[in-house]
Amino acid sequence: MEQNIDIQVDPYIEAGNVIYPSFHLSLQPGTIIGIYTDVSKIHTLMQWFMKRDDTYTSFRESSLYERLTAREYIQFILKLFNRPTNESENILKLFKLTEQKNNRISKLSNSEKQRLKLLNMYLHPASIQILEEPFQNIDEFSKQTIQQLLKNLAKEHKIIILLSNNLEDLMVASTTIHRLDGADLHTLDVKEGSLEQAPKPLEDAPIRLDKIPTKKNEKIILFNPPEIDYIESVEGEVSIYVAGEGYPCTLSLNELEQKLTPFGFFRSHRSYIVNLQKVREIITWTRNSYSLALNSTEKTVVPLSKNKLATLKEILGI
Repeated sequence: MEQNIDIQVDPYIEAGNVIYPSFHLSLQPGTIIGIYTDVSKIHTLMQWFMKRDDTYTSFRESSLYERLTAREYIQFILKLFNRPTNESENILKLFKLTEQKNNRISKLSNSEKQRLKLLNMYLHPASIQILEEPFQNIDEFSKQTIQQLLKNLAKEHKIIILLSNNLEDLMVASTTIHRLDGADLHTLDVKEGSLEQAPKPLEDAPIRLDKIPTKKNEKIILFNPPEIDYIESVEGEVSIYVAGEGYPCTLSLNELEQKLTPFGFFRSHRSYIVNLQKVREIITWTRNSYSLALNSTEKTVVPLSKNKLATLKEILGI
């Protein structure tokens, strides 16, 4: 069994502000790792990984020789990697471009071009492959084709890291998913199925589950309480907010309040629960109007009811 590759990624600091801290990755050969984060962090990570000798970085906006046909381009790349050009027919089949083999690249659709751009990555001998937004703005057929290509590489014991700001794409394609924000790299606990089908603990063996379940695209995502910024209820629909993105939750606001109060959460309003660790400022608008500003890149403000102000001050010791 091949050993894991351990990587310590350098922090990204800009103008004295930590955009993201240093974090550790333990990479197991044959796995596809998804990192969910914003565009600026993706760009910085791509630049960082470029410096590693054991890594190949595949940029989404890389260029193609558009005057060549698809087959001519594949044969050209095969020569660059000292591979026999008669492999081109097999490559065309793998990339689902057989019918387009005699078409100039300039005439290919955007999705077909994005598939072809992954050829260098597919042939490169590097043990770690980094892909920037491989599923962005492409059709479903191309997504399925790329997923199969990634599975082929994983079978060859390659390590594939997908960087994307689209969690749904990562959930479909990745073995494990992490979320990178300004605080740390967090592992997302994603499971198949629905919340309604989740097994209940046995009555005679109670289990305390600190994670908070949410649901997205028929998959369950479990968040640790410290990851949550705030919770909002609108017309009975409850959403958990993490790093500016909302995740539907089937638990009621009262149930969540009971679960999360021991973790430093506070019912600031009849429709809101806030993580007090994320509160930066208590804003006074008028004598009867207050809000809580959260310490996040989204500049989030959560309402604070007048009758909750005294309780909050007592909790905070002010």
